[in-house]
Amino acid sequence: MPRLGPNLKLGLLLFVVAFGVGAPLLYGGATLVAQNKPAAPAGEESTAPAGPVSVTIVAKDLKFDKGTITASAGSDVTVTLDNQDAGVPHSVAFYTSNRATSKIFVGDTFAGVAQRDFTFKAPASPGNYYFRCDVHPDTMNGAFQVR
Repeated sequence: MPRLGPNLKLGLLLFVVAFGVGAPLLYGGATLVAQNKPAAPAGEESTAPAGPVSVTIVAKDLKFDKGTITASAGSDVTVTLDNQDAGVPHSVAFYTSNRATSKIFVGDTFAGVAQRDFTFKAPASPGNYYFRCDVHPDTMNGAFQVR
């Protein structure tokens, strides 16, 4: 039987260590992917709060400050739209999908600088829904997660 050189021994040792560390990390990552739950953006909750939900969405520079809103199924949702774009009209509307063909709630369009409060019921069925500014739907939109 041939002798193993020092480079081969070191390589074999590094392989065993890398496999021992990498395999559990890959397994953990695969488990997270298999759950099929989108990650919440930094600073946003991924679990639905119990009871009524109040959230403020800031509209500034043709963008919303939130990419995700989460609510419990059937809960009351109060949205304050804080339009900080002077003289620019914005709205907030909630739909069953990003095609915006079936509405959940559509708020009034108004020019900034101003704020408006809107209250509606979250869908009774948990799922992933959609919200947007109907005036600027390509740049101002996000996920409405009902749990």
